[in-house]
Amino acid sequence: MLAPLKFPVQEREAAGVSYREMLAEFGILGAAIVGFLLVLQFMDFFSGITAFQGANGTLASWAKWTFIIIGVAIVLAYGAYTRSLGRPFLFFMILIMIPLATTEIGTDGWITSIMEGVFRMTPEQVAAAGGVGKVLIIDGVPYSMHPGWVLVYTSIIMVIMRFFAGPIVHAISPLGLLAVSAGLAIIGLYTLSFTAGMVIFVAATVYGFGKTFFWPTMLGVVSEQTPKGGAMALNAISGIGMLAVGVLGFPYIGSLQAGKNIEAIANTSAAKSVPGLVVADGKLSDNVLDDRHIYEVIHYKVVNDAKLGAMTAMLPSDKKAEIANASAGSSQHALKNMAVFPGIMLVGYIILIGYFISRGGYKAQVLTGHSAQDDKFTGGLPTAVR
Repeated sequence: MLAPLKFPVQEREAAGVSYREMLAEFGILGAAIVGFLLVLQFMDFFSGITAFQGANGTLASWAKWTFIIIGVAIVLAYGAYTRSLGRPFLFFMILIMIPLATTEIGTDGWITSIMEGVFRMTPEQVAAAGGVGKVLIIDGVPYSMHPGWVLVYTSIIMVIMRFFAGPIVHAISPLGLLAVSAGLAIIGLYTLSFTAGMVIFVAATVYGFGKTFFWPTMLGVVSEQTPKGGAMALNAISGIGMLAVGVLGFPYIGSLQAGKNIEAIANTSAAKSVPGLVVADGKLSDNVLDDRHIYEVIHYKVVNDAKLGAMTAMLPSDKKAEIANASAGSSQHALKNMAVFPGIMLVGYIILIGYFISRGGYKAQVLTGHSAQDDKFTGGLPTAVR
């Protein structure tokens, strides 16, 4: 399909911008972000390999310093070649890309497991539905519906709505669309954190509309405002987003869920009835908690199910069920904390909107001497569809 087609020369190449100039747009500042994320990725990957572990089972100091040196060397080498700090605008977009990737990909990666507690059925609900044979059973657990449907539903919204991006962008500008999307994502994530039943899909609709235009519109803005960056700028900002959500986003969301789990169990009357399980400050005792860490920098605690089970062994079955239900439904509340990421994005977009207003409005930057000609590249259609 692609072999017989002729593709136009990229604008950066047509304008005679050199390879070094293209890399200079990204600059030392962008390379520093990449170096930092790569160091964290190395630490995460090699921490599970015995040869790289110290006496206490964690990553050995020599390994940590080796990875740090590699990260610094990458930045220094890139800086020595480009001799540029990079475009401040592109660096600002890179910073926004980190919470953006966490909001979209991080939430999507966790949403199925988060919704498990929401759609899990109690024995009473199973009985009301006509028994085990009448409900969905996954790994021996009854559900009112498969928790993955929330992800499927928001993905369908995203696929459909991206066909209508062109008219929306032309109506409210790329940054306006990003700001509106961030606002919708905030509302969607916050309402997803407490809704139940089919109302969840109402909240998911808002979130789905919010996340739809994040990634492609960000790439569009980067392409329009840093044309000298060419393919490097687009691939780099996407790569940073993927790295960030892998090394920071996913682990952080996991720590949020662990915290909500502890909080939910501590708030049950069943847990409070067990001597020593809930301490004076209303938190679970450290006796049933294990320490965890992210890259040995961010520390958090998780419930040790075996220790909790031992302390609650004498409780009647209904009290044990209360704790289990509280634990199962706790992850949903972590979505409220996730709303901070689109909140950060919204602030960033408002800053950018103000910046462009001060410069006479948002306009695509061109290198080859002609103004932006949408009709030339879209055939007169509102989007680049043929």
